[in-house]
Amino acid sequence: MQNPHPAAPPEEAAVVLSDPEAYTHAVQAQHARSLGAEFARRCLSNLMLSLSGNVIQMVVIGGLVWVLMHMPVNYFATENGRIKQVYPMDRPAWSEGDVRQFGADTLSAAFTLDFVHYRNQMTAVSPRFSAAGFEGYVQAVTRSNVLSLVRDKRMNLTVSVEPGVITRRGVIDDRYAWEFQYPVTLRLQGQNSDSPPLRFIFTLRIQQADVRLKPQGLEVTQTITSNAG
Repeated sequence: MQNPHPAAPPEEAAVVLSDPEAYTHAVQAQHARSLGAEFARRCLSNLMLSLSGNVIQMVVIGGLVWVLMHMPVNYFATENGRIKQVYPMDRPAWSEGDVRQFGADTLSAAFTLDFVHYRNQMTAVSPRFSAAGFEGYVQAVTRSNVLSLVRDKRMNLTVSVEPGVITRRGVIDDRYAWEFQYPVTLRLQGQNSDSPPLRFIFTLRIQQADVRLKPQGLEVTQTITSNAG
């Protein structure tokens, strides 16, 4: 009777059970899961960064669009090779003080006349007026008898203009306009005699004008005179 083969020692059985190849697939699977989770986290992080960047970009673009839409529009024209800025006619492009001074300067030039040069002096001041405004100015010096005294009595006319007072402002016939009242004193001096001072209230309507036609961008459209008393 043959002896049975002896059983393998417990140590050999343990070696067989602890063989690393038995866990290879499990380790690889776990590693793959770890890589997948890390990749997903990176993708999510990149996505969040991308979304944040897009939001910031949209805010910046929206702000730029708003600024561009609300920027004042400037228009320019060329005249004899020079660039001039053109202003909208229905919005004030000049300060009230500038317009007030323009009116005062216009009165000073328009009512400083001498019997020798009065025609040239009146012609020289005409660019400060519109066509209708210049007609009103001529009527003012005619109806007040000032022109006849200068021309016929050979007198010289001087003027002093006090600061104007604004009485109206706003769009009139699609043009922005101002109305000022100026206390004015006229003095006529002749070769042999002087006339007493003549005091008037001059009401000027001044409107914006095309700088391509009127270099100062302003013109007087109406002149109304009344006695100051």
